[in-house]
Amino acid sequence: MLMKLIVPGEHARVEDLNASLETVLTRHGVVHGVRDDVRLIVEELASNAIEHGGPDGMPVGQHELSVDIAIRDDLLTLRFRDDGAPFDPMSAPPPDLDADMDDRPIGGLGLYLIKQLAEEIDYRRSDDHNLLRVTLRIPTPEKQA
Repeated sequence: MLMKLIVPGEHARVEDLNASLETVLTRHGVVHGVRDDVRLIVEELASNAIEHGGPDGMPVGQHELSVDIAIRDDLLTLRFRDDGAPFDPMSAPPPDLDADMDDRPIGGLGLYLIKQLAEEIDYRRSDDHNLLRVTLRIPTPEKQA
């Protein structure tokens, strides 16, 4: 594990979380495109957990979100843990990309993008926590050229 970050469930803290991740990923030589993907994934998942994940009756910002990041070989793994309401993002239906913009319901595109970016996604519920692992492939130097 490279880093574990724990933040209160507040929208204002998502940017702090991303800035810390950016610093660590840059220090470990992760290419700009993958860092951008990580930023999108963290913003989407953290925002969803903050906005929709609070247990019934719990004010926004009262629950906790943690992110572990690990790099092994050519894989970068993000592990999200939150104490919000159960939600398996893999169960979310895909958005209707063919529908007119005005006819589409709000939401769903962020999770769709994460599914497209990820090499692997795994969700489970354990001890009243959502546990989500998102794995991305890091291009090796010969694949970057």
